[in-house]
Amino acid sequence: MKTLLLYLTLTILLLFGCKETIIEERIPKEYTNDLLHADLIGTVLPATSKAMVYISQTTIVDSQQIDPANGTFTFHDLRSGNYDVIIRSNSFRTFKKTNLQLDGGNIVYLGEITLSTIPDEIESHYPADSDEIVYDWRYGRITISVLFNQSMDRVSVEKAFSTSPASEGIFTWGYYTTLPYGGLYNAPNDLKFSDGFDRGATITTFSKVKSMTYTFSRKDSYVDSTYDVTIGTGAKDSSGKAIRFPLKFTFKTVQSYVTQSGIQTTPVHGDINVSPITYSGISLRFPRRMDKQSTEDAISITPSMNKVFLWGEENSLSLFTGGPFLSDTLITVFVDSTAKDKDGIKLGHRFSFSFRTAPVELNYSYPNNGEVYVSTSRTIQMNFNTYVDLVSVKNGCSISPAVAGTFSYYNYGSYDAPNQVIFTPNSTLQLNTKYTVTLSTEVKDIYGIPMKTPASFSFITRPN
Repeated sequence: MKTLLLYLTLTILLLFGCKETIIEERIPKEYTNDLLHADLIGTVLPATSKAMVYISQTTIVDSQQIDPANGTFTFHDLRSGNYDVIIRSNSFRTFKKTNLQLDGGNIVYLGEITLSTIPDEIESHYPADSDEIVYDWRYGRITISVLFNQSMDRVSVEKAFSTSPASEGIFTWGYYTTLPYGGLYNAPNDLKFSDGFDRGATITTFSKVKSMTYTFSRKDSYVDSTYDVTIGTGAKDSSGKAIRFPLKFTFKTVQSYVTQSGIQTTPVHGDINVSPITYSGISLRFPRRMDKQSTEDAISITPSMNKVFLWGEENSLSLFTGGPFLSDTLITVFVDSTAKDKDGIKLGHRFSFSFRTAPVELNYSYPNNGEVYVSTSRTIQMNFNTYVDLVSVKNGCSISPAVAGTFSYYNYGSYDAPNQVIFTPNSTLQLNTKYTVTLSTEVKDIYGIPMKTPASFSFITRPN
């Protein structure tokens, strides 16, 4: 090789009168190869995998086992060109990188390669290893799905499948799930109608079915639990070939998307113009199932108001304050650090959130503002965003031109609606006339808080 370089150097010097240093600059000193050869290096993890690395073109060019101490491998003096790299281990997925270009004079670093524990025959699975999935224990079922790279022998796969803790369930081929199953009925009958499920294959022939979903029975679906899943080497493809090593993964079920210390609330912290009539009350969703008594004892509200606790789920709590919220008021809810979950673990910090309610407002009216062709015999209805004091509405309401009549709450037959006030004229309204109804700041809610700004609406009765 040195003789060849010397010959090239002398030839160039004779032909072009160039200095030898031009050739030296094209071959950096740190390269150990000439322009026709390259080195390939890399690292395979885990180092204890005893993986073999194969370098091939049409046939295998070279191979070596990784260093058991650090997982490294090095190939020297590979002729420049394109290669396929294959890494094999008895207990790990085969790694392949095709058409890797090696340029002469270079050292190519393939990087740090972590071998997968998913067998070659399996494309993916749900849940992924170490996943935490949100599971609604009340109605749902846990689901596990596997997408294979080829058609499988269904009997052998189902026989090789197991969970720990042990479970009973049903296998459905041709579907792949991305969520726990939330239906009340048998999975095969309505999987295709449920969110979170996709067809994993077009079911026309046996050979095209490559996906499987296992749906737990509800009695074996647990919250806050860890499941180990195994498909053993007894699982075979449709040709009778067994998978090289078992598929093993673990996942955990939890009851909330939030972290251990996070609490979801409605209204959300910092909300403004919250309707005083909020039919969901104040709701808190904890990340874990909570001890009811210690949690209720830990909750306080400012300004002080009634608290009636409603537990929809063991991690979901609603507070009913006995009526509408105070209007135009900053309300703060506190959960003391002494609140415990079902395992007796304290919340550990004081949690609080605040929201401001909307002022007393007219939501809408009948007739609507700007409405025409209004019947002369109809009543006038005013719907507020909170319960209002009927006397204050009577004192604060004026109609132009003046109309005599009576004020009452709208009656649904069995109860009155204190946020809906009806004005019933003593006589029919005038034809083809514009009426304007004005509500002053004398109008108050049932707690005595007045409207901040007046409100008005106008309409025109039908012509002759």
